[in-house]
Amino acid sequence: MTIVIMIIGGLLSLALPRMGLKKIDNRTVFRNIVITVKEIRNRARLYNTSYRIAFKIDEKGGNYWVEKSSSPTLLDKNFLEKEREQKERDEKGVIKDDKNQVSSPFQTDTSYSKGNVELPNGYHVKSLESGPQDATFTEGIGYIHIFPQGLVEPIALQIVDPKKNIWTLVFNSITGQADIIDGAKSLKDLSR
Repeated sequence: MTIVIMIIGGLLSLALPRMGLKKIDNRTVFRNIVITVKEIRNRARLYNTSYRIAFKIDEKGGNYWVEKSSSPTLLDKNFLEKEREQKERDEKGVIKDDKNQVSSPFQTDTSYSKGNVELPNGYHVKSLESGPQDATFTEGIGYIHIFPQGLVEPIALQIVDPKKNIWTLVFNSITGQADIIDGAKSLKDLSR
């Protein structure tokens, strides 16, 4: 009886990983986001255009996607706020008001990914703090802007893992390199 149980246990230990029950760790999630920023930074320099990575900030789960600019783009805080509000209204199905419509130079770039990249179950973006916009987004959509010169907007991206630990990804604006910090940190905390 013991031998049969050991054989069944051995077969299950071999079969379970192949059945799609993958264990996802923090390093994999963070690495995917960091690699996306690096690749988009390289594309921005190669194609001499502005990109941004849009993050859906929601406690129930999250995703992100890449958008490409069709024209030279400057960070205008008021314009970005109107655009953000319009996208949130569109998602909720609110009737559009032609007077308040803004025409965004950014469109989803399907050449990078076919659609939204879903964060694994249990992971979500808690907040995204933008240095140039002097704003912290805790709901809706937040952006990391990447410019043709290869500059990355100074950002502190807080991600919550399945164990409810908070991690902060901070991107160097010149090199695009990321630091992963244990705990919820803001750009102001890190500049001290």
